[in-house]
Amino acid sequence: MWRRPPRWRHHRFWRHRLWYRTWWPGRALVRTALWIGISREATTHTYVSVTYYHYNPWYRPILYEGEERYILTTAPVGHQVDALPTGAETVTVDGGTFHYHEGAFYQESGSGYIVVEPPVGAEVSTLPEGAEAHDEEGDVTLYQLDELFLTEDQDDAGRTIYRVEPQPPEEELDAIPDGSPSFVADGETYYYVDFSFYVEFEEDGATGFVNGEPELDAQVDELPSQAEAIEYEGETYYQWDSVFLEEVEDDAGGVLYVVVDAPGGGEVVELEN
Repeated sequence: MWRRPPRWRHHRFWRHRLWYRTWWPGRALVRTALWIGISREATTHTYVSVTYYHYNPWYRPILYEGEERYILTTAPVGHQVDALPTGAETVTVDGGTFHYHEGAFYQESGSGYIVVEPPVGAEVSTLPEGAEAHDEEGDVTLYQLDELFLTEDQDDAGRTIYRVEPQPPEEELDAIPDGSPSFVADGETYYYVDFSFYVEFEEDGATGFVNGEPELDAQVDELPSQAEAIEYEGETYYQWDSVFLEEVEDDAGGVLYVVVDAPGGGEVVELEN
């Protein structure tokens, strides 16, 4: 059972957990779900195995109650453009320069610009279209567009700004629903519930389940049946939602799998309709 040992302090989830303990009141967000029909005029862009549809603005598919639906989102990380969108504003975060437009952050790349992960702490002047407000305890409002989260504040000149926040974790679970799929990595069991991975924890004598994913390089002895094989630059990877695995050979010549970063490093492949 997981007791939050020191080795987890560099885990992606743990960074969110520290912020959650000091600010987030612990209630799950309801993700915006805009059920639409994708126009034939939409262009498609595939990042690894996720296809995004661009038809002013962007959408991506999700599974909802066993059916494919579409939600409003931002330009996907890795999407490249020759020129910045009209109206993009320039912001500086920790010495880095970013260009913001409708929820997406761009940086210079070669002769153009590439969409990057939203830099936490970035302050912008406008909310993206479609962002929904979640009013929480302490008079705090969190604005959400897919996986982008912002809070409202004022700068030194008294102007309204919106600050990029870390993605808060979902609400903790007291129990895992029967039949939920799972896999084991480095001795820990990860359960898949409502499109998120959960891991069991123990704290102050209480147990429960909270969002968590295995560390990079964690070993998985048995490939989960839900993992889908994908090919990238001649290599085979196995993807289950946000977890990617690669097959390796152990010291005895047997087969095992290790957790790796998403292949491609943000590269986007253009597809024709």
